[in-house]
Amino acid sequence: MPFRPYHSFTNRNRLEKIISDLNDAGNITDESFKNFHRYHPAMIHKLRSAKYNLSALTEKLTSTDIQEAAVTTGDFMFEVNMYIDGFFYNSGSALDILARIVLTLFGEPLTGNIYFHTAYTHLSQNRPHDPILPRLESPPWREMFLNYRNTLTHELILASKYQIEIDNAGATPATQIVFPLPDDPRAELHTRKYKKNPNVAIYTKAQFTRILRIVNIIYGEIASRAGAASALPL
Repeated sequence: MPFRPYHSFTNRNRLEKIISDLNDAGNITDESFKNFHRYHPAMIHKLRSAKYNLSALTEKLTSTDIQEAAVTTGDFMFEVNMYIDGFFYNSGSALDILARIVLTLFGEPLTGNIYFHTAYTHLSQNRPHDPILPRLESPPWREMFLNYRNTLTHELILASKYQIEIDNAGATPATQIVFPLPDDPRAELHTRKYKKNPNVAIYTKAQFTRILRIVNIIYGEIASRAGAASALPL
């Protein structure tokens, strides 16, 4: 089944072809070839799963009747949080698997615990001037993203309240259900403030686009260098 994300993901096919061509020519190590085909499908699976949860969340918020949400509040809240959980879990996992792909294609050893920042740490120690390093630095939005992900994984739910927004721009007022995300997800539910990310649907879609952009850029960097060197690992 094709994976059509929101953001251009053309470097996926490009890197896949280069690795296949290098393998046919005998210019990629068995370890790099094996590990790429171990981790790359897993990362794509996580991205597809994240997109599924994002699409399901958007559908739930736009299709649920307001009266129905009020009557079935418990079930409605559970389903919304289930999709939010799935989105953050899979998105974060995709970034961590990306680190494994980077390290294996650079010929770096893989340890038991590897996260997104691990790729930057390993390469900066062994190749302090490598041009890929800026691509692997944590973006400024990642801290809040991880705070949300780790909180909902280990401590508290994120979507604890919702509000109804009314748009009077058209002939008939349009209503929608909006879940804000807490500024501090670890705050107790009754003390939470909601100013930074007032709409979970907008926030999660933006994060997914950013994650896809990171993957696409890193894949493009590796594909260009592998094509020029005609060999992997780099």
